[in-house]
Amino acid sequence: MLIGSTFVQVGATRDGLDAYLDAAHRRGMTAVLVETPDYLRWRSALGRRPYDIGIAVDQPANTDALVAALRDLPAPALILAGFERYVASAYGAADILGSRPSGQSPQFQAPYKLGQRSAVSQTCAQIRQPRHATVTALGDLQAATAGLAFPVVVKPDNGGGGLGVYVAYEAANLAAIRTVLESVRNYDGGPFSGWIAEEYVPGVELSVQAVARDGKAIILTTCEKLTAVEAEPNGVGSFRESGHVARPGAEADPSLLSFVEACLGAVGYRTGPFHIDLIQTPDGELVLLEMGFRLSGMRVSELVTAVSGLDWAEEAFAAHLGTAHNGATARSAASYAGQLTLRQPSEVQAAQALPSAGGTRVDLQLFTAPSLPDEWDDVLPVTLRSDIGRHSGAMGRVVVSGDNPRTVTEVLHRCRMP
Repeated sequence: MLIGSTFVQVGATRDGLDAYLDAAHRRGMTAVLVETPDYLRWRSALGRRPYDIGIAVDQPANTDALVAALRDLPAPALILAGFERYVASAYGAADILGSRPSGQSPQFQAPYKLGQRSAVSQTCAQIRQPRHATVTALGDLQAATAGLAFPVVVKPDNGGGGLGVYVAYEAANLAAIRTVLESVRNYDGGPFSGWIAEEYVPGVELSVQAVARDGKAIILTTCEKLTAVEAEPNGVGSFRESGHVARPGAEADPSLLSFVEACLGAVGYRTGPFHIDLIQTPDGELVLLEMGFRLSGMRVSELVTAVSGLDWAEEAFAAHLGTAHNGATARSAASYAGQLTLRQPSEVQAAQALPSAGGTRVDLQLFTAPSLPDEWDDVLPVTLRSDIGRHSGAMGRVVVSGDNPRTVTEVLHRCRMP
């Protein structure tokens, strides 16, 4: 146990679970949260639990700024990102300050989407990826997609949470997408490092929730994603994840484990939590979409616990701090579990009508929108516009658990808007 040592989390979780805070406190560690000044204020308005220390940094994604903000603290034992935007800077700061995970993953540079694609292409040609093009400037979007087959998905290289992800069904849609993306900023108001345009791959979208130990993957759960394309007033469609259905990691096919470990090897990720998003095509082929080197958002961690009996954050800390994996003592509460975010009154009404019967349990949670600070009523700070646009507005969430994954999925689909 690391009594009195310091844990630093770079970026708050947007789902409010704060699982790293609990894992740190179980070890007697001082928990530090680094965030932008505006987001720390927004987090307080949301009523989230306080960390032992909160540090406001204007640009947490800037490694030098992050390191400067941490210089006055005792050397952190562990630095991890709580949010996708800050994964690269968290690893960069750990390397400079000599904090874990730098000593356990010396080759890992936390690449974003384009870096992941390049690394996998160079070292694991057997891993299929969508045909794609790099877009360094939005003015190049039309030319970059000239060799791709439509539909084409356009998304920021260093975005997350579905921010700025649009689908072009034909080349004529690209001008509207360019116009929209020119007005979208990254979380915390920063710029995007570039964009990726890729051919849409039909199939079932999956995600893997796992922990790496010495380059070996321990799959805790796999999820089938429930996604929707939302029509916007300008005629373009944006992607939004609306739900997940989780299965135990023990059910993962050996070919999936091989796929996952090949992806880890390609980017040099050896220790810590991660998730991988992929498509399973109708013929069963696996196609890589992207990797995330942190816990998933959207309260997926709760599904992991419900299905695997393991605390994902606890497993992440154990891996980084060199303590045992808890798999032998895991006890799952449900064979399968799924959740759906409710964004429309009709979805809430449908969820309220769902019965808990036949071995299937239904839990409904309704949300109340927090009040903005008075001066934000008319003009939101630039640093929060993407955050509040993507991570607020939900009216509730329905969680379904049972002993049949198809039944869980079918029950959730009854609540979805057509």
